[in-house]
Amino acid sequence: MSAGHVITHIEATGSAEGEAAEATAPQVGVITLNRPEKRNALNAAIATAVAEAVRTHTAAGVRAILIRGEGPVFCAGADLSGGVYADDFWSAMEDMLSAIQTTPVPVIADIHGPAVGAGCQIALACDLRVFADKGACWVPVAEHGFALDLWTHARARELMGGALARNVFLAGARVSADQARATGFSVVLDDATPNATAFAHRVARQAPLSMEHSKRVFNSPDMHADAELQQMMVDVWASEDVQEARRARAEHRPPQFRGR
Repeated sequence: MSAGHVITHIEATGSAEGEAAEATAPQVGVITLNRPEKRNALNAAIATAVAEAVRTHTAAGVRAILIRGEGPVFCAGADLSGGVYADDFWSAMEDMLSAIQTTPVPVIADIHGPAVGAGCQIALACDLRVFADKGACWVPVAEHGFALDLWTHARARELMGGALARNVFLAGARVSADQARATGFSVVLDDATPNATAFAHRVARQAPLSMEHSKRVFNSPDMHADAELQQMMVDVWASEDVQEARRARAEHRPPQFRGR
């Protein structure tokens, strides 16, 4: 599906590395920012299209979502030629970031190039980030005289670490791929998952109810007082997927999770 500067498609994955995809195989929803002539800069329409794509993929039953950018840049941030100053831009941004965080599906950012400003906010909203060697992340708010919301600062402090986040926001530091990996901000890949796409397919093969529970716990402001999360944990333990995992271990085969 294509919506102007946002392209989406769904990929099926095999149940194990190297296997052909089957009709019942877990699927990965891919969202591509497709505005390379503007370094994939965001405006309200693009942010809205990304939010809609996240919700559409979720409704289609994908097990993971991968967000990437066309060309050498992941996302150069807000469109400073005018888009960032439009009245509807920030509400569209908030809706996009909320869609990424609230979908029960793990969302992965493929940081193959620079992720600047709003691009870095997308990376922060995602559950996991994969930095390629040319990937980098920075938020030039002080350079442009902007101010960002409390969530962005708190999320950066949580995921980057307090010292690095302060360096990014106060001194304009750029987080390199090596720094991102060293701090845990980026996933460290291995031979079995050499790139973001392979990693997303690996995530998609995990148990969906378990991933949904963990994502909600991580994003909960007060996980200890959330009775719904406690009940959700009980429900996960009682799910068919837990029994399937036990059978798969006994039979020395990959589990076939169904999300129930």
